[in-house]
Amino acid sequence: MVKKVVEQRRFFNWKWLLALVILAVIIYVIWFFFFSYASCDNWDCFNARLERCDRVKFIGENEKMIFEYSVRGKSGDNCKVGVELLQGELNNQDSIALEGKAMLCNLPRGVVMIPESNIGYCHGLLKEGLQDLIIKELHTILVQNLGRLNLELLDVSGA
Repeated sequence: MVKKVVEQRRFFNWKWLLALVILAVIIYVIWFFFFSYASCDNWDCFNARLERCDRVKFIGENEKMIFEYSVRGKSGDNCKVGVELLQGELNNQDSIALEGKAMLCNLPRGVVMIPESNIGYCHGLLKEGLQDLIIKELHTILVQNLGRLNLELLDVSGA
C-alpha cells in the first residue's frame, strides 16, 4: 500500500503544472489578439475604428432602432461588419419581430457609413426583414397617396 502512494505522488509533478499554466497563458494571449473585440461608447470612436477596420463592438441607436455593430476584420478589399437588431421600433410590430436577427455586411474598406443604410452590401435574415419593412412602408405610402396622384395626373393631362 505504501508503494501505491509513492507512485501516485510521482504522477503529480511541478513541471506538469508549470507546463499547463504556460499553455493557458499562451491560449489566452492568442484569444486576446485574434478573437477579442474592443468596445466603443460613441459614434466617433466606432467610425474611426470602422475606417481602419479594427475589431470593435458598438451599440448604437439609428432611426428609432437599437443595433449592435461588430467590426469583424478585413476580407480582401472589404471590411466585414456584423449587425444585430437589439430593439425595434416600439410602435411597429414588424420591426419588433426582427429583434435578435442579424446580418453580415461587406463594406468597402476605408468607407465610413452606417451598415444598414445601404443593405445591398449585406446578407442575412435581418436584411430580408428590413427589405420587407421598406416594401410595406412604400406600399402604405403609395396606397395613401394614390387618389392624390390620380388627380394630379388628370390635371396634367387635361391642361
